[in-house]
Amino acid sequence: MDSIAPPPCPFCNIASSHPPTPFNDPESNPASTAPDSGPLSHVILSTEHVLAFLDIMPLTRGHVLVAPRQHYKLLGDMGVQAGQEMGKWLPIISRVVTKTVFGDDPDRHWNVVQNNGERAAQVVPHVHFHIIPRPAQGANQRTSFAMFGRGQREELDDDEAEALARELRIELAEEVKRIRRDEGVDLAADLVPEGSQRGKL
Repeated sequence: MDSIAPPPCPFCNIASSHPPTPFNDPESNPASTAPDSGPLSHVILSTEHVLAFLDIMPLTRGHVLVAPRQHYKLLGDMGVQAGQEMGKWLPIISRVVTKTVFGDDPDRHWNVVQNNGERAAQVVPHVHFHIIPRPAQGANQRTSFAMFGRGQREELDDDEAEALARELRIELAEEVKRIRRDEGVDLAADLVPEGSQRGKL
């Protein structure tokens, strides 16, 4: 009896289509379709270890996924280095997303959600964190606190998504500069794989 091969991982396809990219060029990660992956991917961050991209079925505007470049099915499968990289980037991407969505409004609310396994509502079997902005609801808006992959979700509009992804990349470039200036940490080092020649970005 022939075994059926599992479908290709869509997040691994995104990773293979988006090599590490400099932060200083918002046009450096245009939307692209990974081979055999279907919808466009709108990448915000692509380092040696971590990717961030727009969810194709967002719960709110600015719903971003943060995933390790290497394939791990569950959070418990990740090694220490991968965990450290994810831990470093989650607060940074959270700041970038909430600053882009909320602007200078200090009343920022958002979820960071990570599901492990089908019973925990994990749909794609590749570790990923959801960053979901929660804007205030106006009088005529339906309140939605849907989480964990369930609830009212609409497909991402590619034109709007590319504009938003560009805004997020611009904000990320500014955040990387701020971190270098204020904290003395050069995040650009993550963009060059170990063993290769490091150039200035």
